[in-house]
Amino acid sequence: MDAMGGDLGPRSVVPACTRFLQRFPHAELMLFGPRTQLQDLIDRERRHRHIGERLQIASCEQVVTQSCNPVQALRHKRDSSMAMALKAVAAGGADAMVTSGNTGALFALSRSILGTLEGVRRPALGKSLPTESGSCFLLDLGANIGCSAEDLLQFARMGLEAQRVHIGRRDLRVALLNIGAEAHKGTEEIRRAAELFEAAPDIDYAGFVEGHDIFTGVVDVVVCDGLMGNVAMKSAEGVIRLMGQKAFTIEQKGPFKRLFGQMAIKLLRKWRTQVEPARYNGASFLGVQGNVIKSHGGASSEAFYRAMITAKECAEADLAARLARAMARVQVES
Repeated sequence: MDAMGGDLGPRSVVPACTRFLQRFPHAELMLFGPRTQLQDLIDRERRHRHIGERLQIASCEQVVTQSCNPVQALRHKRDSSMAMALKAVAAGGADAMVTSGNTGALFALSRSILGTLEGVRRPALGKSLPTESGSCFLLDLGANIGCSAEDLLQFARMGLEAQRVHIGRRDLRVALLNIGAEAHKGTEEIRRAAELFEAAPDIDYAGFVEGHDIFTGVVDVVVCDGLMGNVAMKSAEGVIRLMGQKAFTIEQKGPFKRLFGQMAIKLLRKWRTQVEPARYNGASFLGVQGNVIKSHGGASSEAFYRAMITAKECAEADLAARLARAMARVQVES
């Protein structure tokens, strides 16, 4: 675990690690970061008998800040907590790593330290989001802004494998995120991507979908460039937070309005609990030679714990190796 990324740093990471170790008694965790900063927090958690020596510190003083750009990370942050956690994955000392740190730096360091899978031009960031009937895997979530039609086709194939790990089904449908469902809409590159999707024998292409379709469950994987995906995901998170604020506002009204608002409050709270962003925290960097999970930069302890659960699922399924085999098959068939 990169203990130093994100807004809360180790204050959210260490309690999340304690909870994880309590739930999974055979797991072992390594925290990368400044020893003096981490030791006190870990000592407080030692009161939990289930932890023992299963939570260790890999001391490194260098930290990747949120203001660090990818070039700076590559040139000057090779000994940072983020880089050292990636090196542990590369060396086989860790099955997966989780960080709330700088996305651009993580993208650059992951490609440099782990390398990309054969045949993958651009790794993508994606995660499974809740829908009316299950989940939908959305990618890219911000790693790539300008994407070619060929890039989007690769994203689709990686997203399919990732979603198969999450829901255990192979018969999955894929769509392209667009400004409308009509075939003539969107940029030239998106329309060209649609032609590639339709011609690909390994993809069950459902056509274009709009932003609201991501959460209806009409398809299993939605593909887009990083700008569209990031905006769609964060807009949804904003709506969920608004639901919580509305429930609180109703409670502050007078007795008469509170009486008629009680049912609405209960319903809002139920929905918010089911789709709370913290419950679905943790996006996978797909296309690098290792399991790398990106947690939200503002992740709470609960959210970071959920990202660790995602990392565990990816490690147990050996997602990176599955992606390597899937992309190799495409190379052979083409």
